[in-house]
Amino acid sequence: MTGWLVLGGLLMAAFAMVSLVLAAVVMAVKAVFWLIFLPFRLVAWGVGAVLMLVGTAVAIGLGLALLLAPLLPLLILAALVYGLVRLIKRPATA
Repeated sequence: MTGWLVLGGLLMAAFAMVSLVLAAVVMAVKAVFWLIFLPFRLVAWGVGAVLMLVGTAVAIGLGLALLLAPLLPLLILAALVYGLVRLIKRPATA
């Protein structure tokens, strides 16, 4: 019985060692992967930040345009009145 317990303990220790080695290998591979692809990730983050700023500016511009759009008929009417006033006040030429 003691022999089986010792054998089971050795088997568990072997599994623990294999797991530890595999964890170290995975960590090393992951570190190499990060070092290789880090410049691409940084460029992607930079492009994403610029696109976010451009998108925000476009959204603000569209929002202001949508807020001012109901005033467009008044602007057209004011332009027509302004044009008529300028046309009337112009001195007659012979």
